Amino acid sequence: MKKFFLTALSILLWIYFVVSSLILTPIAIAIKIITCIPDRNLRILSRFSCFWGAQYIWVIPLWRLKITGRNKIDDRKVRILVSNHQSLADILVVNSLFKHFRWTSKVENFRLPLVGWTLLLNRAIRIYRGAADAWHKFESQAVKAISDGNSLLIFAEGTRSRTGKIGKFKEGAFRLALLTNTDIQPMVLDGTSRAVPKSGWVLTGRQDMILKVLDPIPYESFKDLSSAELAEMVQGIIEKALEEIRTK
Repeated sequence: MKKFFLTALSILLWIYFVVSSLILTPIAIAIKIITCIPDRNLRILSRFSCFWGAQYIWVIPLWRLKITGRNKIDDRKVRILVSNHQSLADILVVNSLFKHFRWTSKVENFRLPLVGWTLLLNRAIRIYRGAADAWHKFESQAVKAISDGNSLLIFAEGTRSRTGKIGKFKEGAFRLALLTNTDIQPMVLDGTSRAVPKSGWVLTGRQDMILKVLDPIPYESFKDLSSAELAEMVQGIIEKALEEIRTK
């Protein structure tokens, strides 16, 4: 009976996702057209997109989300937001911050209906996995976005964890921080891997999810590190925070 209930609820929620996205996409397009000149960094559209993602958390009765440290993100400052990555639900959870940033996403996602449209509207940064010039393509977009006054959100593992255990952080986010003299804002996610499994689409039941924003790491404190050393340092900070969450 429980399995039937979860499957039926999941089907209804996926239908809601499609229908609501079809309704909200024209509104997002209108917001971009109306505000693109006075709001060149699309901050208004970014807030609307946060609502778009966060409202799915609100309508799913099985999920409870707790966010701590939200005020540590200062929208007046440009930072590289770095987080672990557990599931598709992470996107909805991070949107619930209602902060301005540009997403980074693999280029294949830009070709998806609905999801890809949102990424394009918000000028998300494309990641070209496996391409010989992948870094240079990413760098040119990311550096421009940062120089224009936008923070970036990067899942440092590069892919979703299957177990909830943090995988080795890739160096791209940290190489970018060193290149652009940008502070790093670490965040830690937990509970989302159990909410939506990586290989499935059916909700697993009641789930508490946590997003904890940690103290920013100023550029001056890591400017003499290599990107590999910086990646290892930030991963250690996030792993420690995740362990503290799980032992409470």
